[in-house]
Amino acid sequence: MVIIIRAVFVACLALLWGAGGAVFADSKGYRIYISADMEGLSGAVTDVQLMPGGSEYQQFRKIMTNEVLAAIEGARAAGATSFVLSDSHGIEQNIILEDLPEDVTVVRGLGRPLGMMEGIQNGHFDGVIMLGYHAGAADTMGVRAHTMSSSLLSDISLNGTSATEGYFNAAIAGDYKVPVLMITGDDVIVGNMSKLIRGIEGVTVKKAISFHAAETVTPAKAYAMIRAGAERAVKQIGKVKPFVLQAPIKMDITFHFYQPAEMLSWLPIVDRLGSRTVRVTSKDMSEASKMMGFILGYSSSAKP
Repeated sequence: MVIIIRAVFVACLALLWGAGGAVFADSKGYRIYISADMEGLSGAVTDVQLMPGGSEYQQFRKIMTNEVLAAIEGARAAGATSFVLSDSHGIEQNIILEDLPEDVTVVRGLGRPLGMMEGIQNGHFDGVIMLGYHAGAADTMGVRAHTMSSSLLSDISLNGTSATEGYFNAAIAGDYKVPVLMITGDDVIVGNMSKLIRGIEGVTVKKAISFHAAETVTPAKAYAMIRAGAERAVKQIGKVKPFVLQAPIKMDITFHFYQPAEMLSWLPIVDRLGSRTVRVTSKDMSEASKMMGFILGYSSSAKP
């Protein structure tokens, strides 16, 4: 009798799991943070695609939005139910809002303490997807390779390691114990991040030829690749670990020009390491990001 009861109990559990297991999994839902840039989009190679007023900018706003939608669709297929999207390129008002699903929250506009990762501090996230990312200023190859400001900065390093925007932003996510699950862009940034984060899903939509040239897939092909990649990436939740830098964070900033380093060195919290390089020591990446935002964004002539 005991054996029969046990068998019935196990059978009932199996039925409940078969019928309701998926419901339980769906009810959990994953919350995903998406940081979207433009230089790493399929087909993007010059300012013509990347800057307001460029002859192809409006077309590439659509491509950017569609790459985001592809990532959302793939993530949903793997159990994601909630999304926060950071519009993180240039004026940070590029994505076509009316094309997005109504359940996506969007962070847009300039002046953010956490920059391209603003919003990651608000509640729990299960993972980060980085879309349209690019190589860093210190890389010898990469389409539109730069770090935060192509007009001002030659390099940023964190605790002695040259940091791309992907590296910098992964470290911010690490402050909040959120892993980076996926990155898309050219072969250089995908290769860099694949070495940095074990298990990250990398989707290479173009191969760098030079700063302003690439061998690229078509947007339609990129959407399919990103959709499939996002589904694989979200299925890795729990296996990919957050990228966490050891505090304190020593952030070395190298400018193209002499004067910014000179003037910043007048501040007691800034050390000058060379003619164009300063160091700021922060308690964590969030603090470092705020300092970086101040350095790049402050203007004495700023107006409401």
